Amino acid sequence: MQENEDKITLAYEKIRKNMPSIGFLSPKKRIKAYINITKVVEFMIESDELSEQDALFIFSMLMRKFSPFQKAASMTAMSLDKIGRNVMPSIGVQFAVAARRNLNLSETVHYQDVPELTETEEDKE
Repeated sequence: MQENEDKITLAYEKIRKNMPSIGFLSPKKRIKAYINITKVVEFMIESDELSEQDALFIFSMLMRKFSPFQKAASMTAMSLDKIGRNVMPSIGVQFAVAARRNLNLSETVHYQDVPELTETEEDKE
């Protein structure tokens, strides 16, 4: 358990340090920063440094604790209908779609790329 927490903490710091500049009130820079950071995370997943579930957990922590990521992710979620389907890694699409759902925004073509989230029996307990 402690080993996994340490792994997540290290990954969180790595992702945070690699976050590109979001500029000042620049939607384009914010979206580009989000796409670039999700590419870093996708590489971490592919190299078994991080699981997909851990990556989504780290993204949710970054949304609450790190305003550049929060601004970039929110801008991407709000602009998802203007972004091509194959522009960002699947982990980025998953989180942007989840953020869009939380904001009660309309569905985009990207929703087809994300499996429906279902609550397992273990989660209900």
